[in-house]
Amino acid sequence: MNARKNIKYLFFTFNFLFFLGGITILSLSIHARNNKVDYQITDDLLPAINLLIFVSAVTLIFGFLGYCGAIRDNRCLLALFFVGLLSIFLMMLAVGALGVISRTPAAQEVVKEHMKQLLPLSEQPKEVQESFQKVEMTAFCCGFFVGHLDWGNSSMVPNSCNCTDTSRNCTVLDSREVYSTPCMTYIMTWLDRVSDSLMGTAFSFGILMILGMIFSLVLLCQFRGSKNSII
Repeated sequence: MNARKNIKYLFFTFNFLFFLGGITILSLSIHARNNKVDYQITDDLLPAINLLIFVSAVTLIFGFLGYCGAIRDNRCLLALFFVGLLSIFLMMLAVGALGVISRTPAAQEVVKEHMKQLLPLSEQPKEVQESFQKVEMTAFCCGFFVGHLDWGNSSMVPNSCNCTDTSRNCTVLDSREVYSTPCMTYIMTWLDRVSDSLMGTAFSFGILMILGMIFSLVLLCQFRGSKNSII
């Protein structure tokens, strides 16, 4: 009986941390989505933010089911909790795999080929141009591969390429100075950071998922031999 109580207390502790993590991720994701301009989140990243909101909301639901199942000795709720954790665990594996794949040279070449299709930048839709201009102002760079030439002729180069930081590499274009460093290095570094974050998140949550599944299985086995358990 003492062992069963200890397992329950451990499960409650885990579930509390699990629930708290879900609330934290949900709050931060909603805050980032509502303030996407401040966080420089483009429309291309919104699906990832929406996925975080969905996963954190599901985490809260399964955390509540696990808590109710443990406190009421309900095998059905614990089984749902286990299945939910297993599903999220598989999703985390997929996220980790995407993080690994995104670091391969083949994946980076795909990104570069996709960006080449956007040249010249001056012919892209206004939304695309404005998003990339924000990147240029943040990274102190200009263009994708060969600097201001990626925008087309000199009259099409936006003010985001203007050299406002003289400590950076700049070049003279007509009557002004613009950044000479292409943005590709910054973009690839950012992609590496994203992949590191994906793998780190997947690994951390994966450990929590495994612990939760172990606790729920142990409780399920104990409840199976108990006359007081609820199916």
